[in-house]
Amino acid sequence: MLKLMKYEFRKTGFSKLILLVVTLVAELAFLLGVFLEKDRLLATGIMMLFLCAVIGIAYIGLESVLALHRDLNTKQSYMLFLTPHSSYEILGAKVLENGISILITGIFFALVAALDVLIATLYIGGVKEMMNMVKNFLDVSMNMNISAKDAAFVFFTTLASWMVYIVNADLAVILSATVLAGKKASGLVAFVIFMVLSWLMGLGLDHLPVLHNDDLQFVLYIVAAMAASAAVYLLSGWIMEKKLSV
Repeated sequence: MLKLMKYEFRKTGFSKLILLVVTLVAELAFLLGVFLEKDRLLATGIMMLFLCAVIGIAYIGLESVLALHRDLNTKQSYMLFLTPHSSYEILGAKVLENGISILITGIFFALVAALDVLIATLYIGGVKEMMNMVKNFLDVSMNMNISAKDAAFVFFTTLASWMVYIVNADLAVILSATVLAGKKASGLVAFVIFMVLSWLMGLGLDHLPVLHNDDLQFVLYIVAAMAASAAVYLLSGWIMEKKLSV
């Protein structure tokens, strides 16, 4: 399993390097905006960092789905399925690599945000003052009053939700390459299955019991999302074991 994961990490390493370089450029723009008191640079840095976090994490997930599609539908990784590893191990390595990558990337951007908030507090006077500078540059109204705990809840539950969408997309790709292979509009049918399954899971996560403790609510959502992801992974692995022909 570890060798399979290393193989998956190597396949996606270049895109992560590009994301890191762009993020460093955005962070440099932010720091120059703070230290030189340049509203334009500060706003540009913040927007670039935000886009790097959102688009970067989204792309990491989508890249995993695209890699799985290539592995199943081309000869790019034909030998992978001839190794002495079960479909559960091969798919599990892909899911784990993607989950770890998304988690590490999310934590990385959370730490960058915490560092930037600290810098803003020390050199500008606080986050409110920093946002006022951005507001003055963008000429928009921003009335933000979000606690660190609320931000963490939104951030990590979003990551968990995104992981659910990724394993659902993996399932759709596997269905298209196995059960629906050769059938008319197989890609469209698989996409519809993905949309319906994602909608049902999203509906279920949105209707979890409401707890009086915010920390427990946070844990419940994460556990439920991970349980849903695990169930879809097991189903996907079973379909690959039974239906995949290499």
